[in-house]
Amino acid sequence: MHDGVDDKVCILLSHPRACPHGNPIPKGECCKKDDKEVSNIVRPLSALKLNQKGKIAYFVIQDNGKLQKLMSMGILPGMPVTQLQSYPSYVFDLDQTRYAVDKEMEDYVFVRVDNN
Repeated sequence: MHDGVDDKVCILLSHPRACPHGNPIPKGECCKKDDKEVSNIVRPLSALKLNQKGKIAYFVIQDNGKLQKLMSMGILPGMPVTQLQSYPSYVFDLDQTRYAVDKEMEDYVFVRVDNN
């Protein structure tokens, strides 16, 4: 890997402490910096604040059935999303459609957050 690429990937993924398989990821140079210096660019949809906007970046899911369900709903990378509610169910707008799902489904969807 080219010098610095690993830090950029780590920043993009919000400094994960474990891989998708549950194995620990050691801290790199970027993780050792003050957390205030690094903003979370991509985070799970469930972590968005109310009325926060972003675009679907990718999915972290190993269940093909659930992945197909998300995709059949039109939840695809690049689509604009706005978090509207987080209790009692998670509600979000995707393009011009409103969805209500449980936290587990939102945790599979990662969003590139708009900082505007």
